[in-house]
Amino acid sequence: MRARADDAGGVWILTGVVLGLIVYAGIVVMAIAGFNAIIPLVVIPPVIVALIGASNLIGGGRTHGQPSARPVDPGRAPLSSSGPNGTLTPEAVPMVEHPAPEESSEPR
Repeated sequence: MRARADDAGGVWILTGVVLGLIVYAGIVVMAIAGFNAIIPLVVIPPVIVALIGASNLIGGGRTHGQPSARPVDPGRAPLSSSGPNGTLTPEAVPMVEHPAPEESSEPR
């Protein structure tokens, strides 16, 4: 089935940007008219856009084709420089005995 021209993603992105700018312009007009409660909505969006732009300038969010990390198999210990690695078994895990708390002889 062939996609219609008006269903392309770019059209909806552009529509969202244009409508967002129209709403933002209305908010700015309200701020100029003296409606002070709207001031945070005038200040915060440009700051968020600036932070996202700065992150993009320094290359944030890009992996450059590399995987984020090597997945560790379930039941496998991460690589260690202290000895061989292998499947963890309950016998291999040392049991730590905690002493029972002593009762104080003082009355409460």
